[in-house]
Amino acid sequence: MSEPLVIVGNGMAAARLVDELAKTALGRYAVAVIGDEPRLAYNRVLLSSVLAGETGSHEIELRPADWWRHRGVTVRYGYRVAEIDTGRRELKIAGEESMEYSKLVLATGSTPLRLNVPGADLAGVHTFRDTRDVDLLLTLAAAKKRVVVVGGGLLGLEAAYGLA
Repeated sequence: MSEPLVIVGNGMAAARLVDELAKTALGRYAVAVIGDEPRLAYNRVLLSSVLAGETGSHEIELRPADWWRHRGVTVRYGYRVAEIDTGRRELKIAGEESMEYSKLVLATGSTPLRLNVPGADLAGVHTFRDTRDVDLLLTLAAAKKRVVVVGGGLLGLEAAYGLA
């Protein structure tokens, strides 16, 4: 019987781990990937290319749905893990059932840094971290809304370039 292995996070790290497990331990684990992003794992590095219109959103997907299915992986994207009970080896999915695990991998990535300045939490102040951010920024750009990019790091420069 396969051990239930749950990966929390449906990004690049989760896809890489599943790839390695498929090569070295296929059948040993019943793998489930649960993540709050509303789509399959994608190459986050290419988000600025999507924002610039150089690449389609569907083109940055790391693996198609059938790749996951052929490896016996249950993928639940668009779900947030609300609670982890390490004593009972169980996690609760927000608004859903609980799920048991024998092994748990947290591959949640990071959250965007928001400046600790007055106004940072106002409506109209957005981050650039995932596909939801790109979709929102593209909607604003299409509506010819004025955009100010704060931050001169790699992502800030790429966001400014893409929006220009």
